[in-house]
Amino acid sequence: MAPELVRHLVLDNEAAQALSSRRARDRRRASVVAAIMAANGRVVVPTAVRVEAGWRRREAAEAEANRLVSSDVPLDSAGADRAVQLRRLVPTASVVDATVAVAAERVAADYSCTLVEVLTSDATDISALAAHVEVRITVMSL
Repeated sequence: MAPELVRHLVLDNEAAQALSSRRARDRRRASVVAAIMAANGRVVVPTAVRVEAGWRRREAAEAEANRLVSSDVPLDSAGADRAVQLRRLVPTASVVDATVAVAAERVAADYSCTLVEVLTSDATDISALAAHVEVRITVMSL
């Protein structure tokens, strides 16, 4: 019997914003929650994504988002250098897009895996960045 595939997930800005939505019956939020529930590995959000999405961990309104995604991937000096390198390779990618790719690499390295899923509304830039990282990224469009 083959071992179960471990599904690690990195959230991009639109996914983080949707997760924090307060609207009743928000289709995008439901899609994000479904992707989080389907992940059986780590679910992370890069700190740059939290900044862009306006997600403050200490706000009571973010309790549900914090419960669903409790792990941040910080942007340290080495991560910033790697993001710069990736942006030079894919000039259309935003700073946040590059940090999402760096987060995918870090999750892969930390958990010895070869595949990380990214939930994003920017499939074009994330796919372009995926060609230059040390992990296979499956892009999941939001």
